[in-house]
Formats: sequence, C-alpha cells, structure tokens
Amino acid sequence: MDIDHANIHNLTGLWKKYGAHCVMQQGGSQLMASDTWPYRAWVEGKSDLALQLLNTPKTHRLSRWPYASCDVEHVSEQWQFEFAQTAMYLPLHHYQATAVSPTNHLHMQVVKDECLLRDWLTVCSDAFGYEIDANALLPLLTEDDVTIFLGVIENQPALSALLYRTDNVIGLHQMAVSQKFQGRGLAQVAMHFLLSKAKSSGAEYMVLQASEAGLPVYSKLGFQTQFTLKHYLFEDSQPHSAS
Repeated sequence: MDIDHANIHNLTGLWKKYGAHCVMQQGGSQLMASDTWPYRAWVEGKSDLALQLLNTPKTHRLSRWPYASCDVEHVSEQWQFEFAQTAMYLPLHHYQATAVSPTNHLHMQVVKDECLLRDWLTVCSDAFGYEIDANALLPLLTEDDVTIFLGVIENQPALSALLYRTDNVIGLHQMAVSQKFQGRGLAQVAMHFLLSKAKSSGAEYMVLQASEAGLPVYSKLGFQTQFTLKHYLFEDSQPHSAS
C-alpha cells in the first residue's frame, strides 16, 4: 500500500471505529456512512460519483479524494463544496527529537476513563466549534491501536489529540487547542511529544489531514503534502461538524 492510500486507509479506518459501515453496494463500489458523528459518507472500492450523490444522506458530509471526477469545486448543483483539507505525511526516520520549552508546562495525559474523555471533548468542542458524540469515542478507550491524549496546562484541559495506528502508519486526528490557550505555541510542543511517541512505537510514517490554519505548523515539522480532500454539504443543510 502506497503512502497516499495508507493515509486514506487510516482516516476511513477511524471513521469505521466511530461506527461507519457499508450502506449500499453496487458493482465494485461500496458507499460507507456514519450513523452518528462524524456524519461522513464516502465510497470505497471503485469510484462511483453517481452512487455517492444519489445515496449519501442529506444530513451528512460527502467526502471525496483524488478521483478523476473530483477535480471540480462542485460535484453537483445540490452538493456544494464546503471545505478542503490537505493530506500530509512524515517519514518518522526523518524526525529528530527536539527539546521543548519547559515554560509551557504542558502535561500530556493518556485518556483512559470517561472523566478525562469529557475534558477532551470539551477542548475539541471549544476549538472546533461543534459537539462530538461521546458514544462514538467511548469504545476507543480500550482499543489497542488508538491512544487519546489530553494536554493539561495550569491544571486546565488545553489540548486534544488522537493517534490511530494502521499497519506501519500512525494517523494524527482531532488535534486542537482550546481557544483560551491558543497563541502560546502549545500545538508545536505537543507535536514533538506525539512524533516522539510515534517514532518510538516503531511506526514508519505519521499521516494527517491538515486544515489551512494547520498547514504552517505541520510544514515546519517536515510534513510533506500529498493531495486534497474535499467535503460537500447538501444545499441548505446544517453541518454537524468539520472533523
């Protein structure tokens, strides 16, 4: 599996852990969709835009990545382009551990119980501006290939992150800093911690899907761009989240 497919495999694998499943199969194509948060729908197997357009629930985001039919901003008049992310990867053997400034006093905790998970969800909701269904995350607390981190500073929850391993790849997801603590360099401090963890695990790559705001942070760390993921909403629908 090449690194582009490995990035998508990691992302969609996590969506499946949140509860997504096949809702329709046609030929060599499968339409996958979430029952709850993060309300995503995508096609696996052979690309089939018609299948996706006709059968994606109108409450969901229609998500697409490099197919020949995905080169335009609008896949149809009814499904309107909402936002894009940049797929990125870093070969972990290229990463050199860097000492972080002790002045930040950021403590990274592994989330193992519902109490810490509530704090983690609070950070995500505050930073991203949407609510996450706790029921989608609870089963992940006992998954061996998922580690949820909560960054604490001044005894307050300040940062969230989730690492998910598939094969020799570790995906970074839900990386966020609470609004109160933004602008203090906490994301960069946390990234060095997370990259060190990923490298020490024996994984070969870290992958992620960056927002426009996150691109400079990840580029500075040596992440390389791969391709663009595009997300669409049905006309006049209200988005559930931007995860």
